[in-house]
Amino acid sequence: MTVTDVTTPTAAGTNPAAAGKHRAAVGSSLPPATGQPFLKLVAIELRKSVNTRSGRVLILGILAVALAALAWQLTHLPNGPVAFNDNLMAASTGVQLLLPVIGVMAMTSEWTQRTALTTFTLSPRRVRVQLAKFVAAIVLSVVVLTVTSALALGATAVGGAAGGDGATYAGLGGSLAGAYLANALNVVMGAAFGAVIAQTAVAILVFFIAPTAWSLAGPALFKDNADWLDVFGAFGRIAARDLGGMLPETLTAIGVWIVLPTIVGLWASSRREVK
Repeated sequence: MTVTDVTTPTAAGTNPAAAGKHRAAVGSSLPPATGQPFLKLVAIELRKSVNTRSGRVLILGILAVALAALAWQLTHLPNGPVAFNDNLMAASTGVQLLLPVIGVMAMTSEWTQRTALTTFTLSPRRVRVQLAKFVAAIVLSVVVLTVTSALALGATAVGGAAGGDGATYAGLGGSLAGAYLANALNVVMGAAFGAVIAQTAVAILVFFIAPTAWSLAGPALFKDNADWLDVFGAFGRIAARDLGGMLPETLTAIGVWIVLPTIVGLWASSRREVK
């Protein structure tokens, strides 16, 4: 008795050769994969910064501090014209103190809120994501400082009318340029600390304590040489648009407190374990 081999048709899903041809056909019909545009990443990071309760509360707190400072200025008008520069300095105090915290939280949120796996699965190029966070923090600082500057302008006009001696806007362009640059560097420093440490509470603590401790202890220990690492002094000179012949000291302080942590933070973020 002879047994005749009978070939039974096999579904494409169980036939390796057919399945391979099917996958190749489907793959060729799909559009080529493209990376996310950098501006889209920046927009996403901006939305993440302001869509959280902590981010909104922090921004509202900054504006509340600015309004309180301007109210104090209006109730303590000086003799003579009201100066815009004085109101800008008073209103930007909250920006200088609190806005860098947003940069810290932008860098640490992926790790403390356990969203790093989702974020870096959708955007595997981590350095681009981290750079987008830096840019988003700078953009947010510009927006907040612009609102604060508008409040300072309004307070200057009101104060000039109420005091009777008018208002002066001397050096308005230079004051704004110095304030924008100093605040942008301050926010980048906060973001850099967040990128290095990746724990929100610890990063904020180190950000506030380390440079402040140096500005207090440095002069006692190293006299005039402490200016080489006094980043707050560098910010003050930049905001005042007067380096006072201390360009090397200013650049060194910025390099140590901003550039170096930024490089280390980007390197650490690109190699940190995602859980």
